Amino acid sequence: MLKRLASLALIACAPVHATPVLDPGRLQQLANTPYWIALGHYETAKLGGWRSYVDDDKFFLAADGAHHPDQELAATVQALYAPASLGDKHAQCVFPARTRWLREQLDLQGLPQPDCQEYKTWYTSIDPHSAALIFPAAYLNSPSSMFGHTLLRIDQSNTRSDDTTLLSYAINFGAYIEGSDNSILYAWKGLMGGYPGLFAMMPYQEKLSEYRSLENRDLWEYQLDLTPEETGRMVEHVWELKQIQFDYFFFDENCSYRLLELLQVARPSLDLTSQFPLTAIPTDTVKAVKQSGLVASEVYRPSRERELLARAEPLDHAEKQQVLAVSADTSQLQSPAFKAMP
Repeated sequence: MLKRLASLALIACAPVHATPVLDPGRLQQLANTPYWIALGHYETAKLGGWRSYVDDDKFFLAADGAHHPDQELAATVQALYAPASLGDKHAQCVFPARTRWLREQLDLQGLPQPDCQEYKTWYTSIDPHSAALIFPAAYLNSPSSMFGHTLLRIDQSNTRSDDTTLLSYAINFGAYIEGSDNSILYAWKGLMGGYPGLFAMMPYQEKLSEYRSLENRDLWEYQLDLTPEETGRMVEHVWELKQIQFDYFFFDENCSYRLLELLQVARPSLDLTSQFPLTAIPTDTVKAVKQSGLVASEVYRPSRERELLARAEPLDHAEKQQVLAVSADTSQLQSPAFKAMP
């Protein structure tokens, strides 16, 4: 009770920032722009109107913001003028991409200045400058990856010059699975949207090791022709999606579809998701990204297994058998016979 009274006292004593009177027509116009539609992950509903792919009330500030982009926009503008004493819970801190865009579009003046320390620390640690689309090949042991997978790599400003992509970060979208469902139940839930989908930001090295070493999957890295501003815009939005749930479906609302949405946030002139009204197979989405002109260069990273097979190719049968014997018993490496070999 004392904490609640103290919070109310802080708000009461905080400077009052009045929300400006804005032209309703202008707000409606902005609510229909591709960028605002992309930020809200809206799609045209089957019976008309809008619906958001986001299945989480925490993402919306308006009571029916999931179905009304205009109401969500108006509620966001209102929230931007809340007292700065809200700190990291302030709308400017929770929704940095919305905040930046609305400030630019509406020339908002006199906004409060919350510190947003949590967001600033996170964004600085990511230091986004450029991005790459990563395509790991199919992995038959996982139903969700039988047709491949896609994720995004976020590189820092010095990544290209010293080739330190292992220090980059990866944006991944996947199903959040609690417990240990058997394979049949896992496949059924994945097909029917029984799992929530979440975005995650993690060190790229972890994903690279998982795919190339543990799962023996080849990778293709497509460096994207995004500017630092566009890359930063995309990372801003990933912060807005932290711990926000979507419905996850293996064949349409999956990792690849969600990443196409992020690319449309980065560059609103892109029209990628409309090409996949029924299914979003990772290989097809990669082709769509390439056809859009976004890919600047391409790098192939073979799996560890493929590298070993390539090295073994020149060996004759006896040499291959010897390699297998040594791999089964590494103590042979110390034997006089092995050391005497040329």
